Amino acid sequence: MLASGSEAAPQTNVTQQGKTGLVLAHYYAWFDPSSFDAGKTPFTNPSPYFSSDSGTIQRHVDQARSAGIDGFVQAWYGPDASQQTEPNFGTLLNIAGGSGFKAAVTFEPISGWMSNNDVRASALQSLLATHAQHPAYLRMDGKPVIFFWANWALSVGDWEYIRSIADPNRTSIWIAEGGNMQYLSVFDGMYLYNIAWSPDPGGINLRWGGETRAATNTYGSYKYWVATAMPGFNDALLGRGSNTIVRDRGDGAYLQASFSGAAASGPDLLVITSFNEWPEGSHIEPSNEFGDLYLNLTRDLISTYKSGGIPVSVPIQPAPPPAENPETPAEPVEEQPAAENFVVQQQGPTPTPFPTATPPPTATPRPDGAVVHIVATGDTLISIAIAYDIELPTLYELNGLGPNSLLSIGQEIILGYDREITSGTATAEAIAAPATATPSVLDNYPNTTVRDSDGAILYAVQEGNTLIEIALIYDLTLEEIYGFNDLNENSLISVGQQIVVGFVPTPEPSDIGGSADLPQDPPTATSTPPPTNTPAPTAIPPTETAVPTAEPSPTPAVTATPLPESQTAGVASAVSNMFLIGLFVAVAILALIGLLLVYLSRRA
Repeated sequence: MLASGSEAAPQTNVTQQGKTGLVLAHYYAWFDPSSFDAGKTPFTNPSPYFSSDSGTIQRHVDQARSAGIDGFVQAWYGPDASQQTEPNFGTLLNIAGGSGFKAAVTFEPISGWMSNNDVRASALQSLLATHAQHPAYLRMDGKPVIFFWANWALSVGDWEYIRSIADPNRTSIWIAEGGNMQYLSVFDGMYLYNIAWSPDPGGINLRWGGETRAATNTYGSYKYWVATAMPGFNDALLGRGSNTIVRDRGDGAYLQASFSGAAASGPDLLVITSFNEWPEGSHIEPSNEFGDLYLNLTRDLISTYKSGGIPVSVPIQPAPPPAENPETPAEPVEEQPAAENFVVQQQGPTPTPFPTATPPPTATPRPDGAVVHIVATGDTLISIAIAYDIELPTLYELNGLGPNSLLSIGQEIILGYDREITSGTATAEAIAAPATATPSVLDNYPNTTVRDSDGAILYAVQEGNTLIEIALIYDLTLEEIYGFNDLNENSLISVGQQIVVGFVPTPEPSDIGGSADLPQDPPTATSTPPPTNTPAPTAIPPTETAVPTAEPSPTPAVTATPLPESQTAGVASAVSNMFLIGLFVAVAILALIGLLLVYLSRRA
């Protein structure tokens, strides 16, 4: 089943950078017996356990060592001892230290104990100052190694800030997850937690191992590659919908193929996903269905690898569709970017959360149309953004928050607005409002004033307002708000600040009459200002109308002004004289005609 390859043997004691030859396994320490109840795991555990039990941890270390595994990489939620990953990792280190075993952490940046970047940086500082100093903590090239899960949930800039606080002198090695090589500007290496979406795990390891090595030239420093082997995967019981992955184990074929590809990629470390991730069905820990099969197969694979060989790959049968989700799309083709495939499959935390089942988050519509999430224990802005598929900057903008904002239990987090409710409310308010004969240009701009100099319509910022909320109130886009006020996405606003939300259009002069025919000036700041203690206006956009234009005041009818009496008499006299002269001329003409007729009759 195993054969030696022609490549140079991995060395466990080498002077070159990386290339440790060590094999690790991802480890989870948050279970209790109820975690293994029927319907919670695709395979069954013969001995359900408490992860906090030192005897259980000792048994796991012994089983791993018997299979040739050199250390565990345990998921870690930070130094807060109220959650069990912290004390359990301390126990793991102490047990590992007595047997030559190693342990490191996979840092979980979006857990409920990581509310902002400063907290994340502080947690990593604590890790480096405490656990990383333990003799059993995993080191590579003399530096403690930290794995990261879901680093892609934060931007590269976020990680630059975090590392500038937690490890400014780069005294540790940070291994990022995924296929986005841009993170290697901050991180020191890369690994793929889950490769089960691919029917060719060997090819995935070779491809992304090569990408990581190439980044060494891009960033000018050595970039570590950690290859991944998996026995299979099945998260059909976790309610992940179209993101569900079922990768059949094929009686060990998938583990053998993925391990072969991992070994052939020339990794600095090789990690197995996983030792005991039961809810996702990726464990090699003994089960009722497989017994010790996967521990024994792992032992054979590692033995060949550490002796300088590359385990032979075997054909993998196509994975059957998930039993719980028959409409799951086909596996991603290899030609698609691995990073995209990987992120799609990792929308929720890869490790199973604490044993108590948590229902999916529910959005609650408010009467004013705002759709909100009520903050519960463990929530963070990042986890809320991921749960509702909202971009984090949008969530910040909707709620007037930032990366360092703290949340409180019961706090309402606005997720968006229900347009049917807001438009219906606006219509009802318009019907209820008393009709006016001459509507003001400000009727569609409540709580605003007009600046005389340029006709700008101004809104005074109230406590709690955000730019996106103001834009929604006045039916504007954020880009329009930015353009009106010379602001951008990084701009801060303060209470009382005047924000331009529109303009009263300036009428153009008449083509004939010129400026003398202009309508009256637009109204000045005559609307009632917002009361001093009025809460922030409800984000109800005005009814769907075009940008309002100033209604010209009706032009008064032109009426004749009577002339003075003296002028009236003169006019009457002139009219009379003109009449007499006309009469005289008419009589003279008739007389001449008469004389002419008499003369003609006599000659005849």
